[in-house]
Amino acid sequence: MNWWGKVVGASVGMLAGPLTTLVGTAVGHLFDETNRPTADAQKARLLYLAYFFSCAAKIAKADGRISEDEIRKTEYLMERMCENDRVKEFCISVFRKSKKSTRSLSEDFAQVGKLVQFDSTVCHTFLGGLYEIAQSNGQKLNEKQIKLLVLGEKELRLKKGTLLSWIQGGYRPGNPPNQCPPPALSEAFAILGLTPGCTADELKKCYRKKASEFHPDKIKPKDLPPEFIDFANEQLSRINLAYETIIQSLHKD
Repeated sequence: MNWWGKVVGASVGMLAGPLTTLVGTAVGHLFDETNRPTADAQKARLLYLAYFFSCAAKIAKADGRISEDEIRKTEYLMERMCENDRVKEFCISVFRKSKKSTRSLSEDFAQVGKLVQFDSTVCHTFLGGLYEIAQSNGQKLNEKQIKLLVLGEKELRLKKGTLLSWIQGGYRPGNPPNQCPPPALSEAFAILGLTPGCTADELKKCYRKKASEFHPDKIKPKDLPPEFIDFANEQLSRINLAYETIIQSLHKD
């Protein structure tokens, strides 16, 4: 059974609302329901995508309009996350409808958290994708978008300061792990959530804790979808590079 199938029993039955109804209808059109466990797993998968692109529409429109850059980034994420054109069309429909929806973004975040059982890696991936959209304009992040992303950090039960560490340079989407550039020293401290005055023991403790969250030995048994594995590898690479950068600076002192 894949990861989405494991989510079904514990989470999908707990959820209710317009998106859940929409997904229940879509499953019959997008997938073969003769194999019920597979259909249930697909429902969980579609729910995740529905909540993501519902949140994406609200994040992108937070400043009053959706820019061309935000549209391009959203389309890129659809290509990355959707396994076929029919699923992509479903996500486009959700995005368009959600631009006009009055449903609370807090509710969307809370529901997707329940869906994925607040799994740290999956929640990081979810918020990380939204962060990609918010920063796609190449400008200083919009204050309204930041507030919504901080709300997501809270509702998804991520560590306080996660978003801040990304803003300070700890999130670089789209780079293969072996191509991530070494961070600047200040950025390295931000990635690990430390200050330059930390002790060597504090550095090691923090590094081990953060690295363990994304280590392959911890991620693989969860049988997560490919995009979650890619995200975990990228983040682990960033954590390792940050640690090496700080260690090298200490040796120079």
